[in-house]
Amino acid sequence: MLVRHPSLLALSLVPIILTFAALVALVWGSVWLTERLSETMLLHLSPNMLALAQTLFLLLALFLSYLLYLPLARVLLAPFSEAISRRTTMILGGTSHNKTQGWRHAMWEGAKLVMIQIVVGLTALALGLFFPPIAAPLGLIVAICFVSLDYLDVPLSVRGSSLKEKLRLVRRNKALTAGFGVAGYLMLIIPVINLLSLPVGVIGATLLVSNLNAETQRRKGAEKDR
Repeated sequence: MLVRHPSLLALSLVPIILTFAALVALVWGSVWLTERLSETMLLHLSPNMLALAQTLFLLLALFLSYLLYLPLARVLLAPFSEAISRRTTMILGGTSHNKTQGWRHAMWEGAKLVMIQIVVGLTALALGLFFPPIAAPLGLIVAICFVSLDYLDVPLSVRGSSLKEKLRLVRRNKALTAGFGVAGYLMLIIPVINLLSLPVGVIGATLLVSNLNAETQRRKGAEKDR
């Protein structure tokens, strides 16, 4: 859809450019932190152990940066994301929603989700510190859930759904939203492809929400016929 519809591509140019800048900044920041750590805390290690510690710390820093990227993008790029979602809905033949809410509403909806993610993320981090064997799988599960929620939050916010309604939809469609989160996470960690992660993720989330709503309407219609 992004390639076939020039209007979507035009709306995506700013998020793509800002995504590139953000990813470059995150990678640079991770490398900088690794170097500072090597100069202060890891000087007593042997060369081999120092190289291993630097590699592990850099990977951890990059992983945490990716976890932070989407929540921050959800808030800062909220107006662009919701514009892409509205345009996708119109292309699908639907009607736009909440046109008068404005960028403050869009950023506030993103901020509410980020606050929940911070609480969940800190809880997962604490559990990983107390039980190291579960740290890696738990971190991966949390990252996938975050990606799914970040993308799905956009079309649901455009439709005027409350936070409770958003979480209910995710809970009722665990398999679909988890699969969508896996696809979004993989796209986010692939170099170059991740530049398209925000617009493509928003378009995909809008398609998924539209299909789920259509299925709900069909079920309601079938129940009335009975």
